Amino acid sequence: MAITCNLCFYDRNADKNQFCEICGSEIRASTTLFETQEKGIQDREAKTFIQSDEQQLNLNHNINNYPLKTPVSTNISTSKNQIIEDSQKANISPKNPTNPTFINSTVVKLISKQVGAPITEFIIDSNNAIIGKFDPNLGPVEIDLDGFYGDETVSSTHAEIYFENNQWQIKDMGSTNGIYIKPTGKARFGYRMNKPEILNSGDEIAIGKIRLLFIIT
Repeated sequence: MAITCNLCFYDRNADKNQFCEICGSEIRASTTLFETQEKGIQDREAKTFIQSDEQQLNLNHNINNYPLKTPVSTNISTSKNQIIEDSQKANISPKNPTNPTFINSTVVKLISKQVGAPITEFIIDSNNAIIGKFDPNLGPVEIDLDGFYGDETVSSTHAEIYFENNQWQIKDMGSTNGIYIKPTGKARFGYRMNKPEILNSGDEIAIGKIRLLFIIT
């Protein structure tokens, strides 16, 4: 069996030779051409296997240390329509305002004409107010004249002031001593009211004996 030289790859050296017949280098007795080629193939396969293992280890390391994050999908609608809707809502104003005091930036009040009255003025902060006195059975009223001089002439629910058809009005609620109006610029009160009357700023109202000035500012 011929022996191949590891240095010059001469493959016809006799199996008993210790040195190569061509280059004179020492020959390993058990190494043939086939064995040399087979060993090279095995070395390459081993190296490839080691590299594959290292790559797999690196991949596992990256996965363990940097886990993949699944992207979160949110079904958020576009905000364009929402912005338009909100702006439209913000610009909506009431067609039939129930409180003209706030809409028109005005203050409606009744000012007492009595000297030393327990309450000098009443603010009407809604579209209607009841004038009278507290009654245990009926409860409180918005404009309570109890304690005023002449309050004995005031009924529990004497009158109602209210805003209707874009104007302030007053009506009798079935009082005993009635309501009287002295319009602005007039010297005397009119007759006792028997139907709702329109009020203008500056008009004077007599609730029984108690006189109040109707003012819009």
